[in-house]
Amino acid sequence: MRSLLVGSVLVLCAQASADPLWDAEVRLGYGVAMGGGGGMTSTRASPLSIAALGSVAFDDDPHLSGYGGATFETLDRNSIGTLFGVKLQPHDSMLRFTGGGTWIFAPYTLWGATASAGACHHKAGGGLGLCGDVLLTSYFAGTDLAPHHTVTQLQLTLGVVFDAL
Repeated sequence: MRSLLVGSVLVLCAQASADPLWDAEVRLGYGVAMGGGGGMTSTRASPLSIAALGSVAFDDDPHLSGYGGATFETLDRNSIGTLFGVKLQPHDSMLRFTGGGTWIFAPYTLWGATASAGACHHKAGGGLGLCGDVLLTSYFAGTDLAPHHTVTQLQLTLGVVFDAL
């Protein structure tokens, strides 16, 4: 009986080590922002975004995680807000995909949707990884937008992630 229990624990640990149960990430993003409405569009550099995120796995097949954290923007605009959503990381793959939302709450408000696609390369035998993503954010509501206007940002992000098994 004892050997069955030990064997079961070892099998569960081996399965759990295949994908992280949670992770923490810090990332920087920069790119272009397009805004306008009523047929008028302008393009400029996006703010530099800095994000600190954490995610927790909630499904194994496919490997899905819920994420959330803080975001800060600087250079063109100074703001603070939050990010939240769902991340998909296929098993035994460097690829990852996210979809979610963002809420900038200071000094003005912005509501938006986010989507990204990218990859993470993890150091062999370690929980530390380097990630790169293409991040699309579309702000569609808030006090920092003129009526009937949107702002869409396309950014390249570079991040460092720590996976915990």
